[in-house]
Amino acid sequence: MKKKQISIKDIAKQANVSTASVSRVISNKPGVGEETKGRIQQIMREMNYKPNINARSLVKNNTGNIGVIVPGGSNTIHNSFFLTIIEGISRVIDKTEYNLVISFTTKQHKKLLDTNIVDGILVFAPRENEIDLNWLSSLNLPTVIIGSFIENSKFDCISADEKAGVRLSVENLYQKKHRKIALINGPSTSYQSQIYEQGYKNVINELGINNYVLELEEFDIKGQENIVKQFLKKHQDITGIVCSSDNLALGVMNIAKDLGISIPQQLSIIGSDNTPITNLISPKLSTTHVDLKQMGETAVSRLFIKLKSPTDHKHNINCIFPMNYIERETTAFLNN
Repeated sequence: MKKKQISIKDIAKQANVSTASVSRVISNKPGVGEETKGRIQQIMREMNYKPNINARSLVKNNTGNIGVIVPGGSNTIHNSFFLTIIEGISRVIDKTEYNLVISFTTKQHKKLLDTNIVDGILVFAPRENEIDLNWLSSLNLPTVIIGSFIENSKFDCISADEKAGVRLSVENLYQKKHRKIALINGPSTSYQSQIYEQGYKNVINELGINNYVLELEEFDIKGQENIVKQFLKKHQDITGIVCSSDNLALGVMNIAKDLGISIPQQLSIIGSDNTPITNLISPKLSTTHVDLKQMGETAVSRLFIKLKSPTDHKHNINCIFPMNYIERETTAFLNN
């Protein structure tokens, strides 16, 4: 037999108070004396009362959910960039009554937004082929973009200074006498990839050296190993590689080792974002650092401001986090 769910009426009867008093205690609203409030809370604990989320949503006229839209399908689940930012988001969410609802595919994104089950959304590094930003804007749903700066955006954008990051990486290799410096990048449909490539080409042109760009379908080598192998075999004169994610850099390191290429003696490699694993592998990965957890915290905090102040929707901000270069063991001066 299904156990009866404890209701507000049950709590009120046991505490000998009105249901309105119980409701105020649950919502942490004034109007109930401290002694009565303490008695109600004690009875709620003794009766193992669990608030009815759906009922509360109807009363408050909200869903109690924050949507998180992540590109790239299941490939993204293992990407430390996204996981670290989500850790930052969770720090803030845990202090509230909100839940996170995460979607990974275009079909899931549309279902999430069409069914009105979220009060606001956080969109990770959007891609042109996965979500229409004009359509997203037409929903008038509080929205914050994380991980990509989108010029003339109708949304708040919380991102890393990718152009500065790739400049630091290329210039570091150039100072170490490297003149054949390649970029291994994610998909061109990603606004993040577009910014990274633009930053790479800007500094390469300023230095007056040739550019070498390999575009992959994901910010991860998995399933694309042969493409990277062919690129390294074709361009054996390349001595430095800058990658637009640490995951890509780690994959390139493994492939280089398979090909008998010594790191960093023959090939210097630099990642991006300084995700936790970069300092745990051997050799330790040189990379550019950005505070990913703080980016997540800032994004969701900004979303809550927009939720509380509907008129603030039109006052969008761009918060660009600085990137710093971290020298480790995968970069070295070119000997010849």
